[in-house]
Amino acid sequence: MRTNLLILIALIITFAGCKPETLPDIGDPLNKIQLTEGNWQLERVVQSDVNAVKYNFPYKELDVTSVAPFSEFKLSLKLNDGKPGTFTTNAGASPKIIKLTDGKWEVDDLNSPLSFNLIKNTDTVKMQFGSYNTLSQGKLQLSLIKSLGAKNLIRYDYYFKKI
Repeated sequence: MRTNLLILIALIITFAGCKPETLPDIGDPLNKIQLTEGNWQLERVVQSDVNAVKYNFPYKELDVTSVAPFSEFKLSLKLNDGKPGTFTTNAGASPKIIKLTDGKWEVDDLNSPLSFNLIKNTDTVKMQFGSYNTLSQGKLQLSLIKSLGAKNLIRYDYYFKKI
């Protein structure tokens, strides 16, 4: 009986000492559009076979950065009242990964953009955002998928650094 009493007292002391933790505020969410504004230089290009990735085949992706002078490609993104505004590209001697040299850019959602479009008149280059986590470190990832009809074939991941 005495042992049971000691166990009960120990449990009461243990539970009485427990207090719920108050979690600190994590702060305001990152403004992804504001972090996207600026001048960017291409530093890496990775080509992926969409079907190989889907079916887990070997040789899914290949870093093609050294194939051509991709690092000469530059992209400038400007805001207009805190929203996507205009863009310019300068390919230099690199391949023209984006055929448009200027125009406007837009996203599907200002808080959590997934699609990233470059537009000039009736021409549109449809891309996708990569990770948001790297934007605060001056890194931007955009993906471009090449298709044949409705079938996606090759994805290019473009890794930019802010300059």
